[in-house]
Amino acid sequence: MVRHSKNNTASGVFTYAERQMVDYGTKSKRLGSDTKRPFDSCYLCLNTARTPMICTSGHISCKECVMTSILEQKRAIERAKHEFADYQKQEAAELAAKQKDRDENEVKRFIEREVGLSRVGSSSRRRQTEDETAGESALAAKKPKLIQYEAGSSKSKSRAVFALGKGKEADSVDAVTESEEKGKSKLLPSFWIPSLAPEAKLTVADPSTRSVQCQASSPSHPLKLKHLVEVRFRTSASSKGEKLCPSCDKALLNSSKIDVMARCGHAVCHRCVSNFVLATGACVVCQERIADKSDMIRIDSEGTGFTGGGGKMVATRYDSALQA
Repeated sequence: MVRHSKNNTASGVFTYAERQMVDYGTKSKRLGSDTKRPFDSCYLCLNTARTPMICTSGHISCKECVMTSILEQKRAIERAKHEFADYQKQEAAELAAKQKDRDENEVKRFIEREVGLSRVGSSSRRRQTEDETAGESALAAKKPKLIQYEAGSSKSKSRAVFALGKGKEADSVDAVTESEEKGKSKLLPSFWIPSLAPEAKLTVADPSTRSVQCQASSPSHPLKLKHLVEVRFRTSASSKGEKLCPSCDKALLNSSKIDVMARCGHAVCHRCVSNFVLATGACVVCQERIADKSDMIRIDSEGTGFTGGGGKMVATRYDSALQA
């Protein structure tokens, strides 16, 4: 590539430099060490952890921050439980109101049927009088009409919904409510009827399965206060305050594999763990008994390279491509 060739725009395709200058389309960039959180930083406040605590998955946080997070999540769960209880009461009230409407409609239909029969009997007696035509016309105007809606056919049984006069909409609501309670499809496909128009029903999830979660990972995992371990780092006497391995005095970095003893909380590099801790079955600092690797917690750190052991190293931004 000759000098200044990256600025040559006569080519039919973009050069790498030109591609980096455009501000549209999908762009990927490799993240550097300045975008990574140090291994001893709190994942909640992003500062160096004060009184560092580690969970069973290796996420470090300040004791104050993690306690605040646990309390806030518990308060949110309690609020959700109260909201769910109110939702259940509202659902019960709505069901009771629907049942009351059904009972009232049944009584109303019964009364209308009785009134219709009595009017039919009186009209038959009035047929013998001189004003037979006027009586029959008045009876026809007052008598409720019987309307039948076909709900579909089946091999065994044909179902129908009956409505009397002005009560047809109430009967439709009654039929749809009963079908929803039975978990079946609607009897009336007439979606243009206002009472049968589909609607989005507000539902509240049951919070009984919710628990306090550690938000440092995706997906999150359950977090309990009794499972947290206080981490004890060995700090150098220099002004930088580097974290050192108590066995080999090497500086601990993001690329280092660091194990925390779950019983005592001392942080030791993985090489010293393999050479001394597992060989002797005790911590190199306090001689606390360590049975096997199940008594250790690996610190989760965001590495500075693809072999650093943690963290996504490439960030991608998606955008619409250039269109003519």
